[in-house]
Amino acid sequence: MIDSDILLLAIVNMAEGVKNLIGDKGAKAVMRDAGKQAGPRLLESLIGHFPENLPKEEALRRACIILEDLGFAQSIKVEEGKVITEEDVFTDAIVGEDLMNSPVVYFFAGLIEGFVSFMSDQRVILIPENVERGRIIFKHN
Repeated sequence: MIDSDILLLAIVNMAEGVKNLIGDKGAKAVMRDAGKQAGPRLLESLIGHFPENLPKEEALRRACIILEDLGFAQSIKVEEGKVITEEDVFTDAIVGEDLMNSPVVYFFAGLIEGFVSFMSDQRVILIPENVERGRIIFKHN
């Protein structure tokens, strides 16, 4: 069985490799889209077909609960137009100090967006507002 910390480092390093290959903006877009594609597939493998169509805000709230339960962060809350993560798994694995521009942050945003799209017919877009080690604040529409 592969160690989850090793897998996490591989994902973070892959994201940085994409950045080195196609540039900052391209890597952010690719990693966000990868998260959007992975989110619904992950949820479907966990719970199967989702039986209802939720309003966007409820889908976002549930997505945060599920991702928290899966261990992506110790806490993921929706508050006043923001998604606040505490003790997330990604920021501690990012090498360097430019956390805000790490493509893996956009992968995490895309993962949340993908979860929402699985549960709702509406889209949510998350934009990193503040990124520190162990804490990400996304604003959302």
